[in-house]
Amino acid sequence: MYRSLSCISNRSSMVSGLSNIGKEQNGENGKTRAAHELELTALAEALFYVNLVAYPLLVLLFVGRALVGFRAFWAELTSHAQGPTFLAFMPATCLMGSQLVQLRHNMAAGNALWVLGLVGWAVLLYALLLGTSTARQKPDLEKGLTGAWLLLVVATEALVVLGARLAPQWPGPPEAAVLGLAGAFLVGAVLYVVLITLLVYRLTFVPLAGEEVGAAYWISVGASAITVLAGCTLLKAMQPAHALADLQPFIKGLSLLFWAISTWWLPLVAGLRLWNHLHTRPAFAYSPLYWSMVFPLGMYTAATLQLATALPLPALRVVPTYFFYLALLAWGFTFGAMLFHLVQQLRGGSPQATPPPAASAGRPA
Repeated sequence: MYRSLSCISNRSSMVSGLSNIGKEQNGENGKTRAAHELELTALAEALFYVNLVAYPLLVLLFVGRALVGFRAFWAELTSHAQGPTFLAFMPATCLMGSQLVQLRHNMAAGNALWVLGLVGWAVLLYALLLGTSTARQKPDLEKGLTGAWLLLVVATEALVVLGARLAPQWPGPPEAAVLGLAGAFLVGAVLYVVLITLLVYRLTFVPLAGEEVGAAYWISVGASAITVLAGCTLLKAMQPAHALADLQPFIKGLSLLFWAISTWWLPLVAGLRLWNHLHTRPAFAYSPLYWSMVFPLGMYTAATLQLATALPLPALRVVPTYFFYLALLAWGFTFGAMLFHLVQQLRGGSPQATPPPAASAGRPA
């Protein structure tokens, strides 16, 4: 059940990213042809309705797992291998809120989901860190540290993305809200630097099994890309906060830095994926691991589009213009394979999906 929960969580994030792209492209002041705009708007709406079904199911699975077997739930939450995957609940929640704000202008629902995400972030993240820090027995670095730990970054920056879209409507001085969001943005950035340093060490100095890198390190792209998206969204929210105007060049520079890091990761993780395929020769079968490859493509596309506006650098828009279709194609193939697998399972005649390794970073996929 928890694999299904994790799969739905990352799917929610991917759907949100593609919907945001459709919305942003539709607002290019007539620079895009009307037919193209209508196509993207219709696509954003279709993905939004998919997410309206997926997200409530995610919540039901999450709450049901906690209520039915809390002891097992707590043991997994505070474990090094499985605990970080619980943090996928926050990006799914916050990015669902972003859809409601952007596509439906439903500020009340957006605020409610942001509060839910904030509470979940405080409870789950600190439970994970306290549980793993105080554990009497701890795994070695190569067993306990996986790409799933980058969900600490994704969860934090997802709060910033939604919060920055809601902040102009919040009561009180804008500086107070922006200061809190900027602090969260910087915390997420520092977490990325710390965790990615350890992960690069693990990648380069610890022998890797073939299955570990099939989709495991793609989240390094997604984590840096959502940091870019958070920074660019934060820049818009900072405009009325005149007392913090001096921070804007700094935030813009950090956003560009993380976009460069995300771009740098793309050929490396693609090469690792190719190496894994040639090394293990896996049989073709659906696996929840594949969602951890889909989410970064959609998030990188959305982040690049936002960065092109924030710099501003119109020439950069050529990247999301074509990358969008690659992300959509990956989402379509993975979503279709998942549906086919579920139908085959219901009929009782399908082989089991390829399970992710216990310590794989693809666990949150």
